[in-house]
Amino acid sequence: MKNLYKPCVGLFLLLTFISCSKNKEKSNCLLIPVALILPSFNFQVIDKNTGTDLFFSPSPAYSLNDIKIVFKTHENKLDSISPPLNRNSGTESHFVYIIPFSKVSDTCYIKIKGLKTDTVVSTLERIKTECSSNDAVIKVQLNKETAIVNSNKTIIVIKK
Repeated sequence: MKNLYKPCVGLFLLLTFISCSKNKEKSNCLLIPVALILPSFNFQVIDKNTGTDLFFSPSPAYSLNDIKIVFKTHENKLDSISPPLNRNSGTESHFVYIIPFSKVSDTCYIKIKGLKTDTVVSTLERIKTECSSNDAVIKVQLNKETAIVNSNKTIIVIKK
């Protein structure tokens, strides 16, 4: 059996080289695995009267421990993230919800201590390029309404 190992590996490498060299199309794709990009959306929670961020202002009304995102796992069981991932860009801070499983749509619930729970439904679409395909969020609804986004159109605004 040991005697067949080296010829089999050599034959495999030769066939791989021949099949790749026959492909005349040049590709700009990397030959190494690339990172998996998980679909996500950004959101911030602001006061509906003053426009002040309730979590990231200089004197926030809530602490990061007062917010939780509840979602269903691939086993259809409830799970939660508390506090959610947050991102600070230097001039602006916001939360990020990374959708844990690829589906056509995803529903999560944003719970803030003492406030009404918000339902967020994300619609996903498979985006294909020459080198890869990833799921991306193409639409977000907040409490059955089209979500309002900030002026950069990158962060969903939840008014409380």
